[in-house]
Amino acid sequence: MEIGFVSFNQEALNRANKVMKLLQGQGAIDELGLGRIRDAFSNTMFPGMSVLQTHAKYFLLMPALYAHLEKTRISDTREARTIVREQEVKLTYRLIEGSSKDTTGIIGADMLKESRGAKYVKYDPAYVYQAGMETYGLIPSGGNIYATLAERSAIYQNMPRKHKGTEENGDDSDDLTGNRQLFKTCGVNYNFNSKAQLSITLMRKEAEFLKQQIVTTTHGSLLSYLLDSGLYERVPAFSFDDDDLGTLLKDNVPDELYLTYNLALRYSRFAYLLRLRYAMQYDILVGAEESAEIEAAEFSRLLTKYAYEFTPDSINEIIQFVSSKVTEESCKLFIKKSAQLIAEKNFDELDRQIVLREKTIKGLKRSKLLNYKDMPQGKPFESPQPMAYRWNTIVRTVLSEIEEGLSNE
Repeated sequence: MEIGFVSFNQEALNRANKVMKLLQGQGAIDELGLGRIRDAFSNTMFPGMSVLQTHAKYFLLMPALYAHLEKTRISDTREARTIVREQEVKLTYRLIEGSSKDTTGIIGADMLKESRGAKYVKYDPAYVYQAGMETYGLIPSGGNIYATLAERSAIYQNMPRKHKGTEENGDDSDDLTGNRQLFKTCGVNYNFNSKAQLSITLMRKEAEFLKQQIVTTTHGSLLSYLLDSGLYERVPAFSFDDDDLGTLLKDNVPDELYLTYNLALRYSRFAYLLRLRYAMQYDILVGAEESAEIEAAEFSRLLTKYAYEFTPDSINEIIQFVSSKVTEESCKLFIKKSAQLIAEKNFDELDRQIVLREKTIKGLKRSKLLNYKDMPQGKPFESPQPMAYRWNTIVRTVLSEIEEGLSNE
C-alpha cells in the first residue's frame, strides 16, 4: 500500500514514517482502508488526542522540560535529541517512584524494567505528545523540536539577561530580553535536576491550566465543550457506543456537536459491519468455520438492528460531513457503493467489492483474501471491534484525570 502525504520539513516526514511503522507493526492499518474517515471524526471531536497517548501529565511535563532545556547549553540538534531522551528516562523513573504500583501507561516503564535500564522506548513522550502539545498551544507548531531547542539555547546563551536567578530556585522564563517565550507551562516547578518522585496524577494547578488550554485552543469541538460545560464530570463512565452517553449528549450539547457524535457512531457501526464481512470471508477461506458462523450471525444482527442507519441516504450524510476533511475519494466511493449493495441485498457483489478494496489498499501480494492459502489455516481473523475515536482510551483518561486534579487541594 502506498500512503501519500505532503511534508514541508524533515521532522514532519520523520513523524509520519514513525506512525506508518508503528501501525504496520501492530496490524492496525485496516484491511479496507476505513481509517481516514475515522480519523476525520476523531480530529473533529477530540483534537490533539492520539491513541498512543496515555496520561494528561505529559502535556504539562514536556513543555516544562523544553522551557528548562532552552536555558542550558545545547550545541546542536543531535545533542538536543540526546538530552531530551536522557531527561525522559529520568522522568520515567521519577513517575514510577511517585505513582501507585498498579499504575499503567507510564511511557517506557516496562522497557526500562525489562532491560534493567539499558533500553528505552522508540516512541517516546516527545514524539507521542508533540501534535497534541502543538494543538493546545503549548509548543510551537510545525517545527523540529530539537532544532528549536538548539536555536533557543544559542539565543539564551548570547542575549543579555534582565536578571539573574537559578534554575532550581527561580523562574527565569521571561529573562530573554525582547525574546518571546515559545513554551507555555503551568507554572509548576518540576525541578528537572532532581531525582525526586513525581506523581502521574494532576495537581489542581496543573488540571486548571490544562483544562483552560484545551478549552481555548479547541473551541467548537466536543472536547472543548465537555470541559467548558462541566459535562466532563459525567461522561467518562460511558463507552463511546453506550446508549446513555448518546442520551446525555443529545440532551446537553449543541445540536451540531451531537450531530457529529451521531454520525461518528453511525460510521463506527457501518465500518464494523463491513469489517465483519471481511473477517467472515477470511475465516471461510482459511477453514475457521466456527468463527465465520459467529461473524455471520453478528453481521445479520447489526443489519437488522441498525438497518435505518445503513441506508444509502444515511451513509451519504457521513460522506457529506467528511467531504472536505477526507481527500481520498476511493474510501468514500467504497462505503457509498457498499451501502447501495446492502440495500439491494446483493451480498455476493458486496463480498467481491471487499476483495477488490483490499487489493486496492494493500496490493495483490499483500492481500490476505487473495493469498489465503499462504495464511495460517484454521486460525481465525482477529475479531473486529467498533471504532471508538480515541474516546475509550485517552479522551476518557484525560477528562477523568482533569476532574480528579480539580478536586485536589
